[in-house]
Amino acid sequence: MNNSDSNSDPIILIVEDSRAIVSELQRKLDGLVGFRTEVVSTLADAREFLNWHSKDIFLAILDLNLPDSSGGEIVDLFCSMAVPSIVFTADFNETTRKRMLSKEIIDYVVKDTNAVGNITDYIVRLLRNRETKVLVVEDSKSFRFSLCSMLEKQMFQVVDVGNAEAALEVMEREASIRLVIVDYGLPGMNGVDLTRKLRAKYSKDTLSIIGLSISDDPLLTVRFIKSGANDYIAKPFEVEEFYSRVGHCVETLDRIRQLQDANQVKNRFLGMAAHDLRGPINGINGFTEMLLGDLCGEMNKEQREAVEYISSANLHMNDLVSDLLDISVFEAGKLQLIKSESDLRDIIEIRLGIHAIEAKKKSITFESDLEDVGSFVFDSKRMRQVLDNLLSNALKFSPHGGVVEISLEKKGAEIEVCVRDQGEGVPEGEERLLFKSFEKTSVRPTAGESSTGLGLPIVKNVVEAHGGQVWVESEYRKGAMFCFTLPLESSS
Repeated sequence: MNNSDSNSDPIILIVEDSRAIVSELQRKLDGLVGFRTEVVSTLADAREFLNWHSKDIFLAILDLNLPDSSGGEIVDLFCSMAVPSIVFTADFNETTRKRMLSKEIIDYVVKDTNAVGNITDYIVRLLRNRETKVLVVEDSKSFRFSLCSMLEKQMFQVVDVGNAEAALEVMEREASIRLVIVDYGLPGMNGVDLTRKLRAKYSKDTLSIIGLSISDDPLLTVRFIKSGANDYIAKPFEVEEFYSRVGHCVETLDRIRQLQDANQVKNRFLGMAAHDLRGPINGINGFTEMLLGDLCGEMNKEQREAVEYISSANLHMNDLVSDLLDISVFEAGKLQLIKSESDLRDIIEIRLGIHAIEAKKKSITFESDLEDVGSFVFDSKRMRQVLDNLLSNALKFSPHGGVVEISLEKKGAEIEVCVRDQGEGVPEGEERLLFKSFEKTSVRPTAGESSTGLGLPIVKNVVEAHGGQVWVESEYRKGAMFCFTLPLESSS
């Protein structure tokens, strides 16, 4: 049976006499692009198929009990032809398990209600494994050979060395290694120290590390994990345990990469959408200004109020689009600061004057304590953005007739700016939401002002890009104080 128009595609061969299982397997495997599925139902048919196509088979799925093969002869046949195989067995016991593990097969899968799904998941893992490079660091040649054989059965690309120094050299050359399996008792540098060195250079987003040891020291697991390992396996171990732990580490890296890829797609979409919205927003702004300037004829009171509402909503939309563009730039890691020597106190005073108009609407008073810290180097445009977001945030969440305080002072080799409001503050447990994009706390602006949840993430990104820090101090029902620091860089 052929599920592809192309006979050149690698074959997934199903050797199974149950029509129901074959039908379900084929349905599940239809989504695997680049493969074609073939089916035989007896040992004799399998032998005939191998005579013609053994070199074209990517993987064979073998039913252990066939009408003309009830003793596992089908497994011996495929192993003798070096065809990668997974055994399907309903007869699962310790005897069958040991017999299967003694064969040169990839693995066995128990026939139960989840069997077909388990087989298809396994195939997807094998396809992933073919693109995954693993480094084995083990000083025992015999055990290193055993580890490499198990990994190669799982279709991993494997590199092996006998000591930590050689491992570090390989890591310098092989940027594509994604998993390191390291024994503790290495000559020279031990496995824990090697793990620590690797983790100092490679994050858990890019490299998984599994520690190994025959030691019965219960703290060795802790030492490996605390040094940056993802997992630890004590020798001796069962093959299934080894496969499971290795698979989990590699799958975690894949999930991280998928999330990173999805995040990049999201950022590109946000950037494109925001950019494309700029045109119509500017058009609306131009026409509303014309109408409000009576360039198209005089309007009555109701018409003017409607156009003023449109203008206000359009300005808010423009701010949102600007924030979306900024967030897409920040999360893509493309923020470029344009630094020059400027006076931050002057900038703060100007921003206070601009926000005084909004403050007056809620009878809010600004109180400032601004130390003359002199000029230093920073991106003044981005810093205006930071101050606007903090002041706007304070005004939104302050009550009518309240006070917003802003301070600037020099502290050693950096300056500190704080903006304090008299609003509700941050409910306990919600602090983590403040600096995450599109997240909001349960507290709402006091006069129904709009909030996108992007202002504080923008503040955080800009400040940290300058080498500073940002934080919040708050006691619920007693207001909040947002602070940030900037290093005092000179232009010389």
